[in-house]
Amino acid sequence: MGRPDDPEESDRVLGQELSGLGYPDLFLRLDETTVDQIWRRPGAPEALRRLALASNAPPLSRFLAAEVLFTRDPVYPAPAERAALARLYGEALRGNLVGMANPWGLPGDLDAPVARHVRALGDVAVPAFAALLDDGTPLRYGGSKEATYGNSYDYRVKDEAAELIAESIGVPYQIHLDPRDRDAEIERLRQRLP
Repeated sequence: MGRPDDPEESDRVLGQELSGLGYPDLFLRLDETTVDQIWRRPGAPEALRRLALASNAPPLSRFLAAEVLFTRDPVYPAPAERAALARLYGEALRGNLVGMANPWGLPGDLDAPVARHVRALGDVAVPAFAALLDDGTPLRYGGSKEATYGNSYDYRVKDEAAELIAESIGVPYQIHLDPRDRDAEIERLRQRLP
């Protein structure tokens, strides 16, 4: 085990703590005490940045570190970090790292926190999310209103990815209720990709 002042060991422990808490405990509670406590630790912003970009760290730890940074640092991320974060967020959508689809938003309403963070990455996110345009994995929503709407229309990873891409490149994107119509819309979007 590393020294107590070893940044690598410290980042590993921070990653384990974040993963142990998970997205719901960190971000879906009315009380933001846990995130505030993590943010206020000495050296936390730097440790969270290292962890978010550490390709050898578990994706969930990296994703949660990035989410803390997005919620607490108004200038995050630096332009040089955006491509790596785009790949991480694409992996987070594919692997359902949040545990439910609510923080990604419903197709047609991308004002949810994780979707806003992806949109903040700009068009650098397009390649990572274009890789998801064939992923038919269902998105599952929790709660009442979002769950009723989102789950009844069988939204999939590719539906969310397509709308995030359309937002990133500034092209109109029609949300359809029928998955076959959504597939056709995804194909039209794919033709517009650079």
